[in-house]
Amino acid sequence: MADLKGLRARLGALQEERSQWEPLWQDIRDYILPDTGHFSEDEHISAGKRYQRLYDAEAADCVDIIAAGILGGVSSPSRPWLRLTTMDKDLDDDPEVKQWLSDTQETMLMQFAKSEVYNALHRSYLELPTYGTACTIVQRHPESCIDVQNLTIGEYWLADNSYGRVDTMYRKISMTAKQMVQHFGFDACSSQVQASVKSTPFKRFNVIHAIEPRLERDIMRHDAINKPWASIYFEETASNGQVLSESGFDEFPVLAPRWLTSPSSVYGRGPGAKALSASKSLQRLQQRLAILADYLTDPPVQYPSSYRGLLQHFRPGGRIPVNPGDNDAIRSAWQVQTDPSIIQALIQARKQEIQRYFYVNIFQMIAASSADGQRTATEVAALEQEKVMMMGPVLERLHTELLDPLVTTTFNFMLEKGLITKPPSALSGQSLNVEYISVLAEAQKSADVNGILRTVQEIGTLAQFNPEALDKLDVDKTIDLLADKNGVPPSMIVAGRDVAMIRSQRAQQEQMQAQMAQAQQSASTLKDLSQAYGGADQLTQSMSAIQDSADAADGGTSPV
Repeated sequence: MADLKGLRARLGALQEERSQWEPLWQDIRDYILPDTGHFSEDEHISAGKRYQRLYDAEAADCVDIIAAGILGGVSSPSRPWLRLTTMDKDLDDDPEVKQWLSDTQETMLMQFAKSEVYNALHRSYLELPTYGTACTIVQRHPESCIDVQNLTIGEYWLADNSYGRVDTMYRKISMTAKQMVQHFGFDACSSQVQASVKSTPFKRFNVIHAIEPRLERDIMRHDAINKPWASIYFEETASNGQVLSESGFDEFPVLAPRWLTSPSSVYGRGPGAKALSASKSLQRLQQRLAILADYLTDPPVQYPSSYRGLLQHFRPGGRIPVNPGDNDAIRSAWQVQTDPSIIQALIQARKQEIQRYFYVNIFQMIAASSADGQRTATEVAALEQEKVMMMGPVLERLHTELLDPLVTTTFNFMLEKGLITKPPSALSGQSLNVEYISVLAEAQKSADVNGILRTVQEIGTLAQFNPEALDKLDVDKTIDLLADKNGVPPSMIVAGRDVAMIRSQRAQQEQMQAQMAQAQQSASTLKDLSQAYGGADQLTQSMSAIQDSADAADGGTSPV
């Protein structure tokens, strides 16, 4: 049974480490992305009310842009973004292996689409650049295949191993007494929950869910409490000294990508930390601009005391009675001399600063085209390549900490549910790897394809002067390479052995046709000769005479 005292001690250590980040995260939440983050049960302010505090939501808009850009550029729902491979070129080129890998890849992408994985990824891409860290739990779905649950910043605590990889996650869950009894059973709950479920069943209690490496286990047993990762639920403040439930996972089910890490902390730092001060300044400037507009359009005024009670007449269309010779007048209390364009320029500078931090200028570079909105395909390709080069390190971390475990876990779930067909015998004992088809990879492949096509064209030009130049070109390998670079489905390309069979059959047909043509030509020649010599007998005599003349010319000898 799990040690509840040890669990609470580890939770306390994790809380102490995370407490250094919480003030920063709360500021980022309030000034950049108000509808995320949960740091205490005392926070009753809804996201809608938090947004009302913002005078300018430029930072939130930038987060939306970068999240959509990463989703479309790294794991787009509308196009394949991964490819399975054995990392063995000869094995990958085997027709059966290639087809099986392609079919498995398509099945996996279908499972992602059916299981709302892309919505979860988009949520991760919102929090990752904002807070520098995102967290998602991947579990089996009882009906489909995979279930993905996003956590928001403040709900979880993380720890990493000696290699800097996250391997521990504690999270806080708020549950009613009724929910706890339904989920864990009456006897597992503390006396406080048992008493509450009878009188106040909707009273809430905090439950901690811990997922961490199980250091002590029997590796020969495969039950839930001996799996490599422990999954333990316990009440945060219970006094009964027992856990609510204990089970385990074969693989770490938490996806915790970080934007940029430092050796001193498990949590990452993202563009949101850099954009925080600019977003705060932007709110102050917008507030001051609004105040200035009020002063300029509706300034405070001073008026004679004799006008007391008549101020309603000073509204537009009002009528003010005066006596002849009165010099009393209404004037502004003071003249506001500030130029609004100065504040507007500062606001624009802050917006551009925030956009730069969130790479908006790169993600919208294609949209922000010239006046006519036209760009060539070459320019678009260059801009896409530049975009991914700017975010290269981040994308590599996404592959390692988010997509790799997601693909691996999904593949295992698909195996359990029988969604993967039997692999070819050539894959026995082989390991599979994932190749991510990012925009940069496609740009690199596009450059390779252009080089191949250019080489083929140049060989064709040389062949016009010397046909032997074509002997240096292996057309079959060229076609296979182009298909691989362009991501063509294996079913579209005929396998090598099938090509050899087709060519053999074609050669046999051509040989038979040639023999038939030769026989027809010989028969036609004999017919013409027969007609020329007046019949078959005369043709035979003429042929004999011709043969005798030839023998005499050779010295009078003839074959026996």
